[in-house]
Amino acid sequence: MSLARPKFEESSLLNYHDYFLLPDDGKQYELIEGELFMTPPPGFSHQNSVAKLTWILIQYLNKNPIGVVVCAPFAVVLSDIHVVEPDLVYVSNAKKNLIKERGVFGSPDLVVEVLSKGNKKMDRTRKFKLYAQFKVPHCWIVDPMEKTMELHELKKEEYQLSGKKQGNEIIKPALFSGLEFSLKELWV
Repeated sequence: MSLARPKFEESSLLNYHDYFLLPDDGKQYELIEGELFMTPPPGFSHQNSVAKLTWILIQYLNKNPIGVVVCAPFAVVLSDIHVVEPDLVYVSNAKKNLIKERGVFGSPDLVVEVLSKGNKKMDRTRKFKLYAQFKVPHCWIVDPMEKTMELHELKKEEYQLSGKKQGNEIIKPALFSGLEFSLKELWV
């Protein structure tokens, strides 16, 4: 859903400075190609899956301190006119300098989008292409409605599906050596 452009500047495009001037009204805004989008609030299944996957990754990273994971709302500033809020973001220790108080400024190692009725199309199309364009190495798409998880890895300029699991199958993401969990852990 596109919103009317707030009158922050004379330019026809918004930038990340404009983004950070948006009101703290509890809504999730994203900036893609300078256009402002608002995402409807997610439902229970979405939030439940985000919380459970965050917990799995935090437990892993506590034992293997190779980076940090942050869940939304937290901005990822890919460029002056591209500011998104993936559901989860992982940044390795090698890229920790990208993390600032107000967001990740650059391409993280992993973004995770958890689908819901209100964001499915945007996450699978525009944002997916945007992550590839800005060379985010890994993108996971979790669909709690279909009970699936797709692991995508950037090869050259496009994402290649490196794994798709469903139902109760076991996930072993190459990005996290030794991490293994049942997909059923993400569902209600």
